Amino acid sequence: MNHTFKRRIIQFIAAAALLPISSLGQSSAPGKDWSADLSVYLIGPRMDGNTTVSGITAEVDVPFSKIWENLNAAGMGRATVRYKRWGLSTDVVFMGLSADKISNRGGVDVSFDQWILQPVLEFEAASWISPYAGARYVDLTAGIRGPLARFDERSQTWWDPVVGAEIRIPATAKVRLRLRGDIGGFGAGSSFSGQLEPMLDWRVAKRMSLQLGYRLYYCDYETGTGRDLFRYDITTQGLQMGATFHF
Repeated sequence: MNHTFKRRIIQFIAAAALLPISSLGQSSAPGKDWSADLSVYLIGPRMDGNTTVSGITAEVDVPFSKIWENLNAAGMGRATVRYKRWGLSTDVVFMGLSADKISNRGGVDVSFDQWILQPVLEFEAASWISPYAGARYVDLTAGIRGPLARFDERSQTWWDPVVGAEIRIPATAKVRLRLRGDIGGFGAGSSFSGQLEPMLDWRVAKRMSLQLGYRLYYCDYETGTGRDLFRYDITTQGLQMGATFHF
């Protein structure tokens, strides 16, 4: 991971940490009607599917056992501000992955740097469910080294509309199961994209919760033809653990 991406990660962490705190400061008058959460997660993903960069196609299959050899960085943050039953949350995800041999066909190597930004508006329809709608912004850089050491790198950005919901099922007074998922794309940006996050949530203190779960994200995006063809048809999935701070 280069210095530019390191700076971007540091900037994101700083901005995410300040967002809920500053929002609460501006909204202190209504009292308990306002609340905010800040969640930070680590992700241990695997990737499989196929990608095409400048007309060169490679199959991607990075199992869990090889992730730590090929992973440059992966993390996620979610900042949420709520007023009564309404909430505004923003997810920021970064994954950097590179490998010497992701595909054995023709000695093709692939690397990815991917940022995802997802702001959504939520509504607590009942104590156990909150539908939401918003958009998912993807900033993807894919590099591919093909036969004869030919190297091509392409960057693409796009927006997907998304709709989804979060379901909460209490297990004990302090432990609950959270299931969050959405679908998007519909041809506006990608052909289709979707994600699913089953998560076990443990309230360890008044101001802090711990989470352990799984994250699955699929995206099918294509643009261009021939030598200009760029396609990203990849499933990313893996364990996710983190902490949420309540304000």
